[in-house]
Amino acid sequence: MMKTEGLGTEATRAGIITMLKNRQYIEVKKNQVYATDKGRVLIEAIGDKILASPEMTAKWEQRLREIGEGKASARQFMEQVKKMSSKIIEDAKEMSRHWDFTGLNVTSIKRTKSKSKIGKKIGKCPKCEGDIVDKGQFYGCTNYPKTKCNFTISKKILGKTISQANVKKLLVGEKTNVIKGFKKGEKIFDACLKYEKEREQLSFVFEK
Repeated sequence: MMKTEGLGTEATRAGIITMLKNRQYIEVKKNQVYATDKGRVLIEAIGDKILASPEMTAKWEQRLREIGEGKASARQFMEQVKKMSSKIIEDAKEMSRHWDFTGLNVTSIKRTKSKSKIGKKIGKCPKCEGDIVDKGQFYGCTNYPKTKCNFTISKKILGKTISQANVKKLLVGEKTNVIKGFKKGEKIFDACLKYEKEREQLSFVFEK
């Protein structure tokens, strides 16, 4: 898998971890990664079927690269995808009879956001010029399915909700308004946020 583009590198691992965190499948406490109840539900639902196979993902990435190089047939690949999709659906139907989410807070992962907000365009992606849209739990780039652009901004940072108005400022290189009440451990502080394009990360800006 290390030879397959898109898997096994430090950069892609960091992007995957960030995305899992933003979508609340994992949480990080004192540099330790833990699966949330939402993550455990997903793990239980998928089980050990082919959808969870890193080998399959590696093979797909390799085949897509071969198609891009003209060494493989896109039509044959899509036929294989259709067959596999049908198999995955049948597996899910069969497994659903035995799902057991006892002890997991299932109600906490139900969507409560207004559907009208999901998909709303917020601005341009600072990494690839794609569109940044509201994806429910975070703001993300619409180019991800095509280019794997993993730019995201979590809707909650250290306990504070990041508004669309502030995200718009971040996307054009401006700092946000002062956000009061960030909480890290026992420390509570006020700060602005700014996206550092060169480092590809958000940073806190403290007013004098």
